Amino acid sequence: MPVYSIDFRPFDYITAELSALWWFYLSQGIALVALGVAVMIWPELLAFLAAAFFIAIGVVLLVLGWRVRQVKRRYELFKRSFLIEP
Repeated sequence: MPVYSIDFRPFDYITAELSALWWFYLSQGIALVALGVAVMIWPELLAFLAAAFFIAIGVVLLVLGWRVRQVKRRYELFKRSFLIEP
């Protein structure tokens, strides 16, 4: 019967990374359950939460878009500094 040697290091790395933030997953679950209960008790809360979420995501995307534009501009300047154009 052949004996196979299996390298479990990649799996160890993945499970270590996933389990390192167990408290984060737990707190997110508790917060979402509490939020669901709050929306069931006060349905008008849902509109305010949705609006706050849309505003927050919009601001994050605006900042991200601006930063990506800056990085691209800096990269183009960096690239041009090494190119010798005739």
